[in-house]
Amino acid sequence: MRLISLLVILVLLGGCFAPPYLYYGNSSHSYYKMLKKQDANSREDYQRSLERVFYWSAQYGKPVPPGLYCDYAILMLAQQRNDLALEYFNKEKATWSEAQPFMDFLMQRYGLRP
Repeated sequence: MRLISLLVILVLLGGCFAPPYLYYGNSSHSYYKMLKKQDANSREDYQRSLERVFYWSAQYGKPVPPGLYCDYAILMLAQQRNDLALEYFNKEKATWSEAQPFMDFLMQRYGLRP
């Protein structure tokens, strides 16, 4: 009986441990706010949230979630900062190889040279 109780306790405690996250950061709230409000403040908030994700991902040694480098590149295009946009499109390609065809399409669409 004691052995069964011990096993039940160990199983219950084992379920309390969260698995390590694959990525760091979450910018979905600020992304939603940007889409909902469509104003300069919400775009700046989203840009800052992406920059925080990039910074802390590097600090923790975790990859940036898929698509965030691309989102940042598109924000840079809206600010006429094409050099940074190209850099972040290339980061998306380097981090997520399956995104390469789409990043190439976007770079061609916006007239950026890879």
